[in-house]
Amino acid sequence: MRAKKRLVGVLIMVAIALTISGCWDRRELQDRNFVMAVAIDTADAGQRPGEGKKEAKTETFVQPNGVKRYRVSLQILKIAKGGGGGQGSSGQTSGGQGGGGGKTYVISNTGQSLFEVVRDMLGQSNKSLYFEHIQAIIISEAAVREMGVKPIIDFFLRDAEMRWRIRLYVTPGEARPLIEYVPPSKEAGGIFLANIARNHIKDMHIAAARIDLGNVGTQLDNKMDIAIPRIEMAGNVVKVRGAALFKKDKFVGYIDERAVAGVRMVRVTEKSGIITVPGDREGDVIAFELIRHDTQLVPHVDGDNIYFTLDINMWGNLGEYQAMNRVSSADDPEFVRRVEQKVAEEVKRTVLYGKNSCQSLGVDMLYFSRKLKLYYPKTWDKIKDNWDEIYPNVPLVVSVNVVINQAGEHK
Repeated sequence: MRAKKRLVGVLIMVAIALTISGCWDRRELQDRNFVMAVAIDTADAGQRPGEGKKEAKTETFVQPNGVKRYRVSLQILKIAKGGGGGQGSSGQTSGGQGGGGGKTYVISNTGQSLFEVVRDMLGQSNKSLYFEHIQAIIISEAAVREMGVKPIIDFFLRDAEMRWRIRLYVTPGEARPLIEYVPPSKEAGGIFLANIARNHIKDMHIAAARIDLGNVGTQLDNKMDIAIPRIEMAGNVVKVRGAALFKKDKFVGYIDERAVAGVRMVRVTEKSGIITVPGDREGDVIAFELIRHDTQLVPHVDGDNIYFTLDINMWGNLGEYQAMNRVSSADDPEFVRRVEQKVAEEVKRTVLYGKNSCQSLGVDMLYFSRKLKLYYPKTWDKIKDNWDEIYPNVPLVVSVNVVINQAGEHK
């Protein structure tokens, strides 16, 4: 009996080992091409002014349907040990403006179906392309102006290989140079670009809160207005600044960093931030560090009039006091109260600036419509068909209270 039990135990262990060890379709890392970032331009992007439309040099297939609308560029991770700056499909160093020594290279192709374009890029690659680790998608303004954002990201939303946490950006110029950029850290460019957006937690000027492939796709499905962070490159510096606004799917324009901060204050997506105000004398500057806040946006209906009230309570610290010869001390209660009032006024101006910037473009990034529908569903049913005409003139009454918890200074 003991021998039988031992034999059964051995057979069970062998069966378990056979089912959990190895993988029949295993493929080594060096046999894969991992796509880290994607740039989407118009097919004729990069041509000089006055040049006629011509076929892109990266075109490798005869397209049976559609037109050559997009140029899709893929940033691919180099797995080879000690690899230097790779060669892109056009023969240029993938490092581009950022210098050599990067960990990626870029290939491109043109067409209309992004799926077809990507699959045909296998004609330029010695390995299969994998999108499990894609970090960022950068779309040029020219591309979204031509087709809108939804057709462009449709391929990425449908493919199960794509993660919904992929960062989206819009650039006013050409998108490909941004994925050719080699960061000073020499890390893969896609990772560098995606990680910039993570800093939105401490920087109110970065419009990356709740903005990624999954969120944008959901908002488009719900026919909501959307904002996508704006990214651009000046020389060797990549900067995320402001946001591109879309009326449903159509690009309508940009808002700057200050407007982004105002919108984030209304939508309560800022977790921290620095607000600067003038000191008691000309040239003095005081920095208020936001620690926590409580914000309430409430709609009101008075007959045919619709307006909103915004009540903001902020708590924070006096983070910096720039003054050559201080006339006030941080331990003076009157001085602290003046700073609190100045910060409250600056917050109010920033909020109204963001609100006016969005209303001037007709984009409801403050989510007035959602609030109105929630609080007054019957009123919303009456005006929803005319909301686009009503929204630009809806007033916002702002009330701000600021409390400085810590105002100590080094002596």
